Amino acid sequence: MTRSRLPLVVLMILGAWFIIHTAGAVSLTIDYPSPNETTMAEMRDFYVTGAIPAGITTPGDVRIEVFSGASAVGTPVRTLESHVDPLTGTTPLSAIAADYPNGSAKGTVMVPDLVSEPGGLLETWNKVIVTPEYYSGLVLGGATKQFDTTYTDRDGRPLHDLVAGEFTIRVTGLSGDLHGLTAEKQITLGKTHAALGRFSPPAQVNRLTAFARENGYRTYIDSFPGYFFWNNTGYVIPGRWVRNNAIEVVNDCPGTTVDTVGAAENDLFLYNIRNTSATYTIETSTLIRTGMVDSPQTVYHYYTAGEPVYTYTARENGSRVSFNSTLSTLAHGDRLALTRAELRMENDSDPIVDLADTTQKRLDLLPGDGIDVESDETCLLYGVVAPIPAPVVPGPSGKDGTPTNRIASIEWTLVDAGGAAVANSTIPVELGRRTDPAKPSEITTSLYEFGGAIGTGTPPGRYTLSIKGLDETGTAVDGTTEEVPLCIDATPTPTPEPNTNHLVSGRIEVEDYDLGGEGVAYHDTTAGNEGGVYRQDDVDIEMTGGEKTPNVGWVRDGEWLCYTTNVTQSGNYTVTARVASPHSGRQITLSVAGGDTASIAVPDTGSFATFANVTVPIHLTAGTHSLVLTFFGDGQNIDWLTFTQETVPIKIVPGGSGIPLDLNGDGWYEDVNGNGVFDFHDVVLFFNQMDWIEANEPVAGFDFNGNGRIDFNDIVTVFNEV
Repeated sequence: MTRSRLPLVVLMILGAWFIIHTAGAVSLTIDYPSPNETTMAEMRDFYVTGAIPAGITTPGDVRIEVFSGASAVGTPVRTLESHVDPLTGTTPLSAIAADYPNGSAKGTVMVPDLVSEPGGLLETWNKVIVTPEYYSGLVLGGATKQFDTTYTDRDGRPLHDLVAGEFTIRVTGLSGDLHGLTAEKQITLGKTHAALGRFSPPAQVNRLTAFARENGYRTYIDSFPGYFFWNNTGYVIPGRWVRNNAIEVVNDCPGTTVDTVGAAENDLFLYNIRNTSATYTIETSTLIRTGMVDSPQTVYHYYTAGEPVYTYTARENGSRVSFNSTLSTLAHGDRLALTRAELRMENDSDPIVDLADTTQKRLDLLPGDGIDVESDETCLLYGVVAPIPAPVVPGPSGKDGTPTNRIASIEWTLVDAGGAAVANSTIPVELGRRTDPAKPSEITTSLYEFGGAIGTGTPPGRYTLSIKGLDETGTAVDGTTEEVPLCIDATPTPTPEPNTNHLVSGRIEVEDYDLGGEGVAYHDTTAGNEGGVYRQDDVDIEMTGGEKTPNVGWVRDGEWLCYTTNVTQSGNYTVTARVASPHSGRQITLSVAGGDTASIAVPDTGSFATFANVTVPIHLTAGTHSLVLTFFGDGQNIDWLTFTQETVPIKIVPGGSGIPLDLNGDGWYEDVNGNGVFDFHDVVLFFNQMDWIEANEPVAGFDFNGNGRIDFNDIVTVFNEV
């Protein structure tokens, strides 16, 4: 996967700054492995890295030891030491194999992998480097023991692989200004569960990392050994980092005890995967190469609108619309999902995704339920496919490679009512995407997404759109067939029309359901209005006895009502439903397009005339959405719904001195520690308490980059402002 550089820089600078400004004492820290990456695959290599405390001018030598167990006792299983120049306290350039043939410099050669003196390049015990900014050591766990190493200790004894268990890292300053300083950190080697996907564009990074954090899965932000970076400079050794990346996906190293091929668990985001990306050549290829591509332990995710955040100009009213797409999952054995249909002006058939494009279009986010195309429109259909089993041509490292087969095209056929095929073509599975508005000519191609025009030039009528995925040889692939009703310039499928402007937050009178009739605005199983009041259709409405206002009654199981709602602000809401029933076990499901679904348990209130308020939580996204109430069980009444957005009071952040303050009135509480000053103390506290803030503070007040959630990019934004 593509690495994220800026967070690494920020973490290191924050670490160095924090050392100086806490209690005035100089201390040694182990910044990497970082707190979120202390669980790794068995036999993983890893860097032990920390910032040199500010104010130190002659750092000195550093020893790094790794002990088996939860404490630094006994004989270490790994021991590494630096050998600095006594005058500078740093590793001299003469000790570095700057002409190393199996790597490439990305701005520096000062990396532990290249230490050659004393002892030689292939030794393990000398792989520690000290610079004025950082120290770093390379610990070999066994994954690359056949690559440019003797894999022995200082006395020539073979090293034992680091298999499953707990380990303790201890770093000790041996000389110079670091003399006597120590730091320890516990890590675990064993089974991991990874969230895999491209780290581009930013919206994808935010969704992927949030998903991983919410589910306790691994993402990889720290530098893999052989992929060292510091302050946007680094060094890359594919023979080392590719192997380490691959075993975090599926560990096929001989000798592992729990982290085996059959135990691998991964979640892969089918979004923006390029043929040159590590997500494809290493991670996806490893799933295929090890036979885990079709395992139920490999889960494929996709955005239901095709983009993590979808932005377009609505043809209906010319407004600019942006929304977070829901994340969905391919069922096991299913290899294709339709994400959206774009209904554009006639002859506009370019499928390249450009979210900055202002061309007006209609959007169908449920194309599988049927697509209606008007006479002056071109229909473009988008979707995703999953990887398939195939031989993999090995890459240079032996752990990367290129699969020899995939779902390469989508064949579509339009069939008329008589069963005759009237149109047929294919869409390549190589969706182009412009992700940088500043570089309009730069188009990335995704190997597991497709988009293309269907039905262009077909006469008006009602058709069935038949879809199937074909591999590189033109053979149909199991799990890729879909059949979709498609109407071209015929009487379209009716859609509900708003009866009133239902604002959320606010009250919705349940009798004010949309216009459109049976099967469109409502579904009622009995003819006529039993109560005979308020509206004259098939929905049963009566007057509430005490309140003398209409309510919906005579409800039968499976009936539903539809409302067009305007959600003014995304967030968490409390829904209050005023309901009545003389029965127990009744339920109403409230579903909102663009939001969650909530189940309202209707209590036994004693009679149809005795109403009670029931509250449930729901998350809604801003915009105009259809809200549907579906009734389960006969004999229940409902009067109204109210939506109240949750407001979370500002609290003192642990470690702060007061309530966070919005110093400039922009709605963001940049003074996180509440001392009346915006400085690096706020950045450090935000970094240390990010999870607590997300759980306890109003998200909007700390969402500094405005993406609707609290994530690492907010820390970067605040850091840059300071």
